[in-house]
Amino acid sequence: MKTFAFHRRFIALVAAWLTLTAVSWAADTVKLVKGSLQGHVVNMTPDHVELETGADKNRQIAVSTIKTISFEGEPTELKIAKTHAISGHYTEAAAALARIDRDLARPEVQQDFEFYKALCAGKIAPAAGNTLADAAAALKQFLEAHPNNYHYYEVCETLGDVLCADNRPKEAIGYYERLHQAPWPDYRMRAGVAIGRALLSQRQVAEAQAAFDRVIAVEADSDAAQAQRLQARLGQAAARVAAGKPDDAVKIVENLLKSIDPQEAAIAAQAYNVLGAAYRKAGRPQEALLAYLSVDHLYAAVPEAHAEALANLVELWEQVGHQDRAELARKTLLEKYPTSPWSRNLPTR
Repeated sequence: MKTFAFHRRFIALVAAWLTLTAVSWAADTVKLVKGSLQGHVVNMTPDHVELETGADKNRQIAVSTIKTISFEGEPTELKIAKTHAISGHYTEAAAALARIDRDLARPEVQQDFEFYKALCAGKIAPAAGNTLADAAAALKQFLEAHPNNYHYYEVCETLGDVLCADNRPKEAIGYYERLHQAPWPDYRMRAGVAIGRALLSQRQVAEAQAAFDRVIAVEADSDAAQAQRLQARLGQAAARVAAGKPDDAVKIVENLLKSIDPQEAAIAAQAYNVLGAAYRKAGRPQEALLAYLSVDHLYAAVPEAHAEALANLVELWEQVGHQDRAELARKTLLEKYPTSPWSRNLPTR
């Protein structure tokens, strides 16, 4: 009996030791869309991250559910950069990354550093046209060096956006098609929207319309999928404008604006810009002015959309005979967005 009792105590001690070891060993934190997991990242692919948790079987985590990963031993500056990047503050993230001046021994940490550095370059580049080629090169280099990194699809999408901003839509579509290979419907929908916009920029209106139609036809009801379906509807409206059917576009956007949350600044700003383009195409400058002024007054914090609205306001104010307001819009555009394509393409006085 004593021997049996001793064995029971021994087993209990071993179990406790294993539990403590597992807890102290769980150094990497995978932050998910909902909740978080701890363990040790032992493998990654574009589709999933493999996490060793001390249990019998490693856990496979879909990349679509991951917000970010905090790795054991990563510098504080990298943690700060991730926080800024997730919030969309890429300039601040780049500044934090620039303060990292030591070698990062762990491969996963080094890859994360390289990813966020390339991502920030790509996100900042569209607003600073003189860095587009460098940003594209950095993103391509990351893909070539780390094809199995869990950031793969995000890099493909960002690279496509940079190439579009650099007036290279055909090349961009190739990277959007890589995003389209993702196993999740909302990722494929996002790729479809991006492909449609790239085709529209090449005036391939029918092809763009078909791309947007395919996105809308996808049977998926998640919040992310619904957001992409909304983007596709805006794409359809823009295609109607390009096809010379502005009245159809006005109806689409006006219906969409009834369902768009005004607090969703980026999508609301896009919607008003498409509405303004439709009104301009229909020969209704007063209504177009009101649409673009909505962006100028309500959504100036969305840089690309604001620059587009200002460029149109310059021309519209001149058209309706308000030269002073046209000059103010021109001055604001050139001062706030000096390297934007909308500034570079502004007609000279």
